[in-house]
Amino acid sequence: MTTTNPILADGLPAFSQILPEHALPAVEHCLENCRRVIKRIEALGADASYENVLEAEQLADNALGNAWSTISHLHSVNSTDEWRQAYSSCLEPLTRFSTERSHNRRLWQAYEALAARADFERQDAAVQAAIRHELRDFRLAGVHLDKNKRDRLGEISLRLSELSNRFGNQVMDATEAFTEHFEDRSALAGLPDSELDTLAGLAAAAGKKGWLANLSFPAYRAIITWADDRQLRRRFHRAFVTRASDAGPHGGRFDNGPVMEEMLALRQEQAELLGFEHHAQAKLQTRMARSTEQIETFLHDLAGRARPLAEQQFEELKKFARQQGAEQPLAPWDIPYWSEKLRIHQLGFSQDQLKPWFELSRVFDGVFSTASELFGVRFERDESVDCWHDDVQFFRMFDHQDQPVAGLYLDLYARARKSGGAWMNTCRDRVRIAPVSQQPVAYLTCNFAPPASDSPSLLTHDDVVTLFHEFGHCLHHLLTRVDVPAVAGISGVEWDAVELPSQLLEGWAWERESLNRFARHIDTGQPLPDQLLKGLLADRQFHGALGLLRQIEFALLDLALHTAGDRRPVEAMQRIGREFSVLPKHEENRFAMSFLHLFDGGYSAGYYSYLWAELLARDGFELFRKQGLFNQAAGARLADEILSVGSSRPMQASWQAFRGREPRLEPLLESWGIAA
Repeated sequence: MTTTNPILADGLPAFSQILPEHALPAVEHCLENCRRVIKRIEALGADASYENVLEAEQLADNALGNAWSTISHLHSVNSTDEWRQAYSSCLEPLTRFSTERSHNRRLWQAYEALAARADFERQDAAVQAAIRHELRDFRLAGVHLDKNKRDRLGEISLRLSELSNRFGNQVMDATEAFTEHFEDRSALAGLPDSELDTLAGLAAAAGKKGWLANLSFPAYRAIITWADDRQLRRRFHRAFVTRASDAGPHGGRFDNGPVMEEMLALRQEQAELLGFEHHAQAKLQTRMARSTEQIETFLHDLAGRARPLAEQQFEELKKFARQQGAEQPLAPWDIPYWSEKLRIHQLGFSQDQLKPWFELSRVFDGVFSTASELFGVRFERDESVDCWHDDVQFFRMFDHQDQPVAGLYLDLYARARKSGGAWMNTCRDRVRIAPVSQQPVAYLTCNFAPPASDSPSLLTHDDVVTLFHEFGHCLHHLLTRVDVPAVAGISGVEWDAVELPSQLLEGWAWERESLNRFARHIDTGQPLPDQLLKGLLADRQFHGALGLLRQIEFALLDLALHTAGDRRPVEAMQRIGREFSVLPKHEENRFAMSFLHLFDGGYSAGYYSYLWAELLARDGFELFRKQGLFNQAAGARLADEILSVGSSRPMQASWQAFRGREPRLEPLLESWGIAA
């Protein structure tokens, strides 16, 4: 099997050889190996040791993880019918094994025996943490419950896995199903040339002339922000906020409403079987936040600080739009359009004007150089590595002794059948357990507008921030010095802390000293002018209170769905919107039906994590503002205390080691333009 199935080959994935039909046999082979290891552990009795329990399982899990990361990645970047089927076929055996393992009492007892050993406290911190995490996770899976309850938990896990996959597929299908083809440029009046190039690229990819827009974010953003035709904006907004629902132009065709309702009911039942009041309480067992009350207090406090300014910002927008002759009252599809007009009026520039200074390859040189100066690493492209698409590049990371220690795949452009958004994921974990020595490798995936036939890919500044953000996740994985994969890199890090490195690295996308290294005009090579930088910094806080309220609204909707047992997402959206939002919403708004973070992205009862981690990140960046953006001592401190330790200790301890105190709220408020 290992010689005939390319997914199981040693080293980096041989993507050009991997076919959908390789997926299930590879997973089944790895699961067989995992079961053999568990059988050996069950027979150990008093002979259980760190090596023949923890290390043996870690090696088997790593082989399975390598195979599954390859399969799930190809499913996300090339979601053809064949890869969807291959991915789906693996979910049931994987979920069944996960449940079977987590309910194995003899395996649980083997880990309990390790934790009870006299020498346990003398073991490496990573070994201790991995064993403690295992014991915690066994109990969170219900290993201590009677057989009937364990069996029911297994059924729930399997069903939730199926539903989550269906949710994501239906969002992608709904996103690509709604399209409008334009043969007359005048129909797209208002769109800048760069946005027209994006739509022309979509048309060319579909074998059409002219311009094509669907609901992928680059295309939707182009229409909703720039199109002078109000009815065109209305059509796209309505289609976007009703994706995968019972309403809108494709109402009922990809409806995620029943999927959500079943998932919410199953999550609640799962929590109650485990002895928790609700799903959120169960999830908080592995987070920094200690209770939903603590989270709600945090969010309500931020909302109270943001709302007065948000109301003022919206009144200002309405007044400006009225003076420009806009139809009244402003509708949801008017807000981005007139906000952009007001932005240009007040700040003297738009995001589109900045694009000539943010050519993609030059920006990435700046990202790499930031890592080089702070952490003593360098990145070098390796064209010999097999990739899944011609646009993809692979880089090797070298340490300060010029030794290759990690790897990074870059897949940066939007294309058909590729999941939208931007994300980092793991390809390989760091492993140093004999006989395996494996370097960490990450995927960095974005959906930027691809280069046109006669011009390179130019980014908005929002895109630049996204790039730094996802690269921060990558560094968290690549700089780890932990040898046990279960607690190395991003593995096992509390969900409400995992955004800390990514949001902290965003800071280098805003500072003059950093921007001068990569923000150079595509034609002249000149740095970003002071006037545009001033406008950019003002733009960071433009409608900041409105933006913060939007994030709070999402986080509170998430908590409402996962604490109050609210099985009516639309009603919950409307209720929370009335209480916390100041912007109008379309009466058919069904945004929750495409909320991938909650139902196909691991953020259930955890969307608050973005603001929770941002509190830490903004305060963490203050250290570099004071000591120097490229201060190597500060960089070493960040690497040593946070990036390199993985989850071998709680993030609270890592934060204290990094900053030496509790986080301050002021930097977070300042970043959103809100007075402390």
